[in-house]
Amino acid sequence: MDKNDLIIRVAGEGGEGVISTGDLITQACARAGLEVYTFKTFPAEIKGGYAMYQSRASTEPLYNQGDTFDVLCAFNGQAYDLNRSRLLPGTAFVYDGPGGDFEPDVPPGVHAYPIPMTVAAKELGGIRVKNMIALGALSQLFNVPDLPLQEIITAKFAKKGPEVVEKNLTAFARGRELAAALPKTDPWKIGVPTKKSDSIVLSGNDAVGLGAIIAGLDFFAAYPITPATEIARYVARHLPKRGGTLIQAEDEIASISQVLGASFAGKKAMTATSGPGLALMGEMLGMSFMSETPSVVVNVQRGGPSTGLPTKHEQSDLFLSIFGSHGDCGRIVLSVEGVEDCIGLTVEAFNLAETYQCPVLLLSDGSLAFSTQTIPYPDPASYKLVSRKRWDGKKAYQRYAITDDFISPMADPGTPGGMHIATGLEHDQAGEPSYTAANHEAMQAKRFRKLDAVVKNFAPVEVDGEGESDLGIIAWGSTIGVVREAIARLRAEGVSVKGFYPKLMWPMPVEQYEAFGASCRKTVVAEVNFLGQLAHFIRAETNLRPESYTICGGLPFTPAMIVGKAKEMLK
Repeated sequence: MDKNDLIIRVAGEGGEGVISTGDLITQACARAGLEVYTFKTFPAEIKGGYAMYQSRASTEPLYNQGDTFDVLCAFNGQAYDLNRSRLLPGTAFVYDGPGGDFEPDVPPGVHAYPIPMTVAAKELGGIRVKNMIALGALSQLFNVPDLPLQEIITAKFAKKGPEVVEKNLTAFARGRELAAALPKTDPWKIGVPTKKSDSIVLSGNDAVGLGAIIAGLDFFAAYPITPATEIARYVARHLPKRGGTLIQAEDEIASISQVLGASFAGKKAMTATSGPGLALMGEMLGMSFMSETPSVVVNVQRGGPSTGLPTKHEQSDLFLSIFGSHGDCGRIVLSVEGVEDCIGLTVEAFNLAETYQCPVLLLSDGSLAFSTQTIPYPDPASYKLVSRKRWDGKKAYQRYAITDDFISPMADPGTPGGMHIATGLEHDQAGEPSYTAANHEAMQAKRFRKLDAVVKNFAPVEVDGEGESDLGIIAWGSTIGVVREAIARLRAEGVSVKGFYPKLMWPMPVEQYEAFGASCRKTVVAEVNFLGQLAHFIRAETNLRPESYTICGGLPFTPAMIVGKAKEMLK
């Protein structure tokens, strides 16, 4: 029978084509009109080590990668060993055999399908097509759309010539033949959509890049760092088409410095990095705040501290993002939930930076960065764009004039009468260095008080549910999508539960937190870090005392984990 929500996990050695196999399955399902959500993990090494790609396809909207797989395709013995405990009765297991590097002891109740991937690949003249044989087998066994796969394979290898295309298509067909020769013992097939939707499939990183282009990005500077580099690659492909400039800086300090220079010159500017790079940017973030120069910094969080887990998932840069600079340094911090959010909140990041003339940090994470998701086709015209307040040329220009809203007009270099000094030193309203106590207190108050309006003018949170509830679950970042599904399951069982999803992490929307807490008998904060960083801020800034539920193993939560925690708290 068709399964409206099927999860296929492909696992094996890095360099065997595991990731490309998962990508092809995802693209084919999306092209057929299915909703997709993926999760992938791979080693920090260039080649070798365990790699995994999980593709979830459904006829209904998806918000996360799911609990576990329905189908496992193991390219080697390590992939089998690492996933064996999750081979539950009823799951399907496709593996490289006979002739592979292992002979599995298949658990009872598991539907096993041996496909001689390695042997068949060698017969076709090269081990490199092993993944195409696996792809063909999965297509045959589980109704992964055949025609879209062939079209995508053709397009993928077209630049390498017709012989390479034909070789891969032949391997794909061979995989289908091998699978067709086996008796199918499980009932699972990917569901067929009732209608095709006007949608695209994007990764979180590409969506951030697209959002920046829509927002009017003029200048991008960055230093490559996992897992943020793909943002720069996306921008490099598309920004020059609209006359923008991209620079690969020599390090993260140079990249944020160049962003501030471009912004001072009147351009919308951004950089993208991860935790180690953000740590290096602390001084220049202070410069952005002190000189009231708009800047957007995307932080794609990864496991830490230090070099940590470069390719793994974590949400542990909240402390750094909110307070990562010397002195009293303000900024706005946003956090994205999913791929569609990566577009919209990137646009909002630019709007807020331009409006409040300060650094804006946009937090993503390693899971979302590489995950791909089906989203409605974005309409650039539907996004509201904001530009900075500019000097009208009247009266004598004071760059840091204290105005009613504490936001001072800006003048681009070369504007007649608009000459001024922009410095990291404390300064008076004209921009001249000034070190008096009265001036420093007045200018710090100006810089911070303009941020008081952020909570009022920006939709800071989403509340999932109405009225009173027994349990309130607070989540941020990509954990929100997991909590959404968990709450739906709990409600289906009659549990009284609400969700609270902040997108504005700082300044903190205290009133919204406290109103939510007052409507719940118990509250819990789910986040992927060791210290419970958001829970810490909630306890420090509000009257809530939520329980903290944290994991930090390099993988995201699953809906089942949240459901289990909720039931435990409500016993």
